Amino acid sequence: MKGTPPLSDRPLIGITTRNRNDEGNFIAPGRYIDAIRAAGGIPVLFPPGESEPQVLLSLVDGLVLTGGGDLCPSTYGEDPEHPKVRYVNSERDRFEVALAEAVMMQGIPVLGICRGMQLLNVVSGGKLIPHIPDVYDELDHFNPEDRKPIRHKVSLLNSTRLQQIIGAQEISVVSWHHQAICDVPAGWRLSACSTDELIEAIEHETHPWAVAVQWHPEFTFEEAEHFRLFQAFVQAARQFSPRLMSQVTPQVA
Repeated sequence: MKGTPPLSDRPLIGITTRNRNDEGNFIAPGRYIDAIRAAGGIPVLFPPGESEPQVLLSLVDGLVLTGGGDLCPSTYGEDPEHPKVRYVNSERDRFEVALAEAVMMQGIPVLGICRGMQLLNVVSGGKLIPHIPDVYDELDHFNPEDRKPIRHKVSLLNSTRLQQIIGAQEISVVSWHHQAICDVPAGWRLSACSTDELIEAIEHETHPWAVAVQWHPEFTFEEAEHFRLFQAFVQAARQFSPRLMSQVTPQVA
């Protein structure tokens, strides 16, 4: 008879995927998975369309809300026919809005990346800039000609969780977005901004661990400053997990 498999001390991390492509396949960029594994987590993919997101969340210790297509402007009260809004998928929007609302309510550690940051902003009552060039004369957050990621500098605010995690006041990041959040929603605080004054990161004031960044740290997770963000997130998920906490042996005085 086979013995009971050993329990892992690695937290389970939900990672949202993109919607179905033209071939009917759900896609999850591999670097999200690589970053979570390298930081000590076990990735669990969350494809859109599940009617019971609460069931999915009950299985994991943390959630990464990933990048991807634009949120439909109707989710934040704007014109859904904006000519520059692209790759909208209502199934993914509905699914991830429900996930984001649940993790905020339940205190589950959550890391929002690019679209994930915008999503957390919207479910917290915030709005987005549908297309940054409509508001800013210059755009240096993706290459509009070939839609490629681009490097730029971000300043981290002192005494924020993000600055304490990364351990620097300025870092070089890789961005790939044409939308941004308008302002910091209630309950959140600004933790990073770019030289053109776009909001680059926010963190929640009372949630146990909710951090969102506009850039893509998974592109550069081999770099120590970016890897620390994934390590801090996975550690928060480990501390949140009832399963892992129950494995801790009390110290005998």
